[in-house]
This record gives sequence, C-alpha cells and structure tokens, in this order.
Amino acid sequence: MRIIYEEKKYRIIERHDDDIDLDNLKGDSYNPRVNTDIPEEKLKEEEKAFERLVNDEGVYGYVLERWNPGVGKGWEHVDSCWGFVGQYNPKEDVFNHYIVEELKGQIK
Repeated sequence: MRIIYEEKKYRIIERHDDDIDLDNLKGDSYNPRVNTDIPEEKLKEEEKAFERLVNDEGVYGYVLERWNPGVGKGWEHVDSCWGFVGQYNPKEDVFNHYIVEELKGQIK
C-alpha cells in the first residue's frame, strides 16, 4: 500500500492488485474482429507489448478513504477503481492514471 495523496480527512491509496484477469484487462483492445482498421500483426505486437508491461509493472487499484475519528472506526472506504497498469506517476503519461484526479474531485 502506498499513500499517494492526502487532504483534510481524506487520502488516496494505491494498492497492488494480486487478483487480475489478463483477458479482462485486455478487453477487445487486441481483437481483430473489433479493430478492423488495424492490421492483425500489429494488434498481436501491441498485445505482446501490453502483456510485457503488465508483467513488468504490475496492476494497481486506487482507493479514496475518509478518516472517521469515532471509537473503533478509522479509515473508511469512499470509492475505488482497479485495473491500472503500473504505479501512479504524474510525470509519465502511461502511468498518470486519470482516476487519481477523479478521486481527488470527490474530496469535500
């Protein structure tokens, strides 16, 4: 777990996703019947590159939590989204996951 943002009584944490389904992550992205405008060989190359990226960088989820100071409470789940390849890094386009900004937008 890595805390990537904190504000007021909220935080966004990054968690490694150990329970991924590679086919689910791919969706139809590399399906030649869906992507008829991309040559099948190119789709296969892109699919292999994606598989290497997943293998090298891992898959992560982002969780927005709110602090509840009540006795026995603590951090409570507000929202989350999973299935992002690579750890969040706003300086690298491929790892500047949009969900982080969306979760920040929910902070009141």
